[in-house]
Amino acid sequence: MGAATIADAKNNLPKLIHAAESGEDIHISRHGKPVAVLISEERYQQLSKPENAVFMAIMKWRDEQELVDLSNEEVDSWRDRSEPRDFSWD
Repeated sequence: MGAATIADAKNNLPKLIHAAESGEDIHISRHGKPVAVLISEERYQQLSKPENAVFMAIMKWRDEQELVDLSNEEVDSWRDRSEPRDFSWD
């Protein structure tokens, strides 16, 4: 993780961009307080994917596992059929 002040970023922008392109996140600060992060376009695209990206990652993981050959009935048979425990918000 790299860090730079705004003045450093202004004077060394090409160098910081190359670092970001190489996968480094550059944290930029003003008067010691973080104000921005310079990241690569690739990382930006990953971070700005739609919210269903988590669902898609789970589905991809499922496709890579041996469990994909199980039927819905087999998975459903694992469910606990006992009475649920008592619960109260009190």
